[in-house]
Amino acid sequence: MSSDLIERDVVVVGAGPIGLVAALLLADAGVRTTIVEKATAPGDLPRAISLQDESFRTFEQLGVADALKAESLLDTGSRYFGLGEKLLLEAKPVASRMGHPAKTQFDQPILEQLLWDRAVAHEGLEFVRGAEATSITHDTDGVAVTVSAAGETRTIQAGWLIGADGGRSFTRSALGVDLVGTTQPQRWLVIDLLNETRSLDPFAEFHCDGERPYVLVPGVDGRLRIEFMLFDGEDAEAMTTPERIRELVVPRFRPELRPDDVRRAAVYVAHQRVARTYRTGRAFLIGDAAHLMPPFAGQGLNAGVRDATNLAWKLIEAVKGGASERLLDSYELERRTHGAKMVTVSHRIGAVVMATNPVVTRVRDAVVRTVSMVPRVREFLANMRFITPADYAAGVAVAGETALEGVAVGRALSQPTVLAADGSEAGLDVHLGRGWALLQVGGAANRLDARDPYWHGIDAVHLRVLPPGAPAQAGEVAESTPVLTASAPGEPVFIAVRPDRYVAAVFTAADEHRVVDKLRTFVDDRARAIRRSVSPSPATAPEHA
Repeated sequence: MSSDLIERDVVVVGAGPIGLVAALLLADAGVRTTIVEKATAPGDLPRAISLQDESFRTFEQLGVADALKAESLLDTGSRYFGLGEKLLLEAKPVASRMGHPAKTQFDQPILEQLLWDRAVAHEGLEFVRGAEATSITHDTDGVAVTVSAAGETRTIQAGWLIGADGGRSFTRSALGVDLVGTTQPQRWLVIDLLNETRSLDPFAEFHCDGERPYVLVPGVDGRLRIEFMLFDGEDAEAMTTPERIRELVVPRFRPELRPDDVRRAAVYVAHQRVARTYRTGRAFLIGDAAHLMPPFAGQGLNAGVRDATNLAWKLIEAVKGGASERLLDSYELERRTHGAKMVTVSHRIGAVVMATNPVVTRVRDAVVRTVSMVPRVREFLANMRFITPADYAAGVAVAGETALEGVAVGRALSQPTVLAADGSEAGLDVHLGRGWALLQVGGAANRLDARDPYWHGIDAVHLRVLPPGAPAQAGEVAESTPVLTASAPGEPVFIAVRPDRYVAAVFTAADEHRVVDKLRTFVDDRARAIRRSVSPSPATAPEHA
């Protein structure tokens, strides 16, 4: 394919929540993006139900976080019950460092509608609805996606392709990428109810009774999800009839059940599979197109949001001209590793929940009670530390000897509340922009723009973070409570923050050139400058709120 034929920078196949997140992040940066979707309206099925703080951080950037929170049950936990309905474990994530509730029960149709509406209204995003991708070709110059809609065919030429078209991904098949893993034999019946009148605690409840395991997940505005494990021989179609649903729900969970109380009933089979590769040349896979996992850890959609956020900034760099092959390869290195880990965690939790063998369930309960007597183990379980955060230290990151309490290279940056020079109070992310940021903590006031020109070359926001009580001037913010400044030394320490809010490096002035040299192998400011001088990048277009 000749590069002269390319009409779009990126084409995204699939406008579920993950595809929409990726497309909006790209379009907000001025990247010429087309998103193709079979449906003509957003999904209305309540599939995923749990969100983490990191997902909300992305939604905040897209301008939909507050509206979604208003329709969600915030700051939730999990309870696990064993034989005889005895409580085995109550777990709640540790308080979030990211400025959002650590765990939230949400309604997926509301999220999809918010993202869909924003995509439709976005002047910089071409949203092709009611269209199906029928063929994909790609070479070293770009990709070509043939799209069929209303009996007409169009071929979209683009520089890059994102496959976000779900578990049965056409993109993945067209690229010849297979899934590695297994499918669990157990099936689950999911019943989403409306009009719940009881006041339920903000906990997802896993009832591992050894007979018919079930899960209760409350929501807001009378929403309640009940999931029942099915046995061999139980027919999926028969189990979703109104009569069978009533038998399962009444009177155990409700005194009565009206037809309009049942929002959805469906049977699903959980997979634990990961795409063999997340990247093939100029094509990438995200979300369920890249990984399928059991629902027990609530990680499926959250992992997809991480995928979209991770990949979007790297493709923005590619469009700007500064991305190396090493940067683009880092998407798979960073996301496939963590995605596979979340698949494993979800599978293990499911194995505990789904046990029905009498001996196994008794041993399970005894083991959980015994290990919970060890303080460190009890803390590990109760704080849900088995849901490990993403660690990109092996990816776009530069290790060093400089340390700040609560700041780890390769991990997400904390988001403290800060006061600006005008007296306004907000989360730190508001001041970081949408690209790179260079933060300074500690030391006397210094002009950051006098340091290595690399930071200017990659358009990094320069910001000095002051301890609580310090008066902030232009280019400075003061923390409301000490977070990043809690252990600030006398000399200035700098934090290089990636566009996805992960820490790329922590360093002093003496180590700056080494850090710049290593970061330049991922994002080259000189290549950016050449691209800018030859043809101004569309990615420098004004951002859309």
